[in-house]
Amino acid sequence: MFLVIFGCFEILNTNAELEKLVAEYGFGNVNLSALMKAANIEANVFYRRYGSMENLYDRLAKQYDFWINDAIDVSSLNILGPKKFFAETFKTLYRSLSDNTVMQKLLLYEMSVINETTKRTAETRDIMNLNLIAFYDNLFRPAKINIKAIMANLIGGIYYLILHRRCAKTCTIDFNTQEGEKVFFEWIDFLTDVIFDKLEAYERNRKAAQEMLSDGISEFKICKYMGINKNDLRILLSK
Repeated sequence: MFLVIFGCFEILNTNAELEKLVAEYGFGNVNLSALMKAANIEANVFYRRYGSMENLYDRLAKQYDFWINDAIDVSSLNILGPKKFFAETFKTLYRSLSDNTVMQKLLLYEMSVINETTKRTAETRDIMNLNLIAFYDNLFRPAKINIKAIMANLIGGIYYLILHRRCAKTCTIDFNTQEGEKVFFEWIDFLTDVIFDKLEAYERNRKAAQEMLSDGISEFKICKYMGINKNDLRILLSK
């Protein structure tokens, strides 16, 4: 029993020490000798338990497979509504990544090394968001807004701003400060207003076209009044 408890403690301690070293030096940059010294573990014990540093890196990376899923509470979508939830999702992503040094190192690892670990973590993160992506895609598709491309650019932009912020400012904005975070959040609110205004304009146009049709106004005149062609009108009324 004592050996089992000691073994569990040893594993937890090794994992904890690796996480500290990765937070400082990054994935792939911690060698076995440094880990052995930090975790007070012998080489023969390490190889018996883990096999290789790559296996241990993979174990640590798996802890972050569901990082975004854990950070973003999709159940609040019904409470906040699609617009506010959209903005809060990217603010939460920014905050969560800002506070998670190991996740930052994992992203850098994914950008610099292609292996089974990095491919799995990157693909898993995308899979975790499929339902949310599908929801917004269905919401914006009728208005011809490629929300998936917008979301992809927002996520990529957040990754860049967080990973780059200690190196230099971006467009004179210091994102390594609270003021920089405030600027980013204000921009998220502005962008959210812009894209949802376009969606709301589409809904208004669709309703107006339907009402004009019910009032007996010809498609030709509806197109003339709204500045669209017949194909656009059919698409507008197809929902």
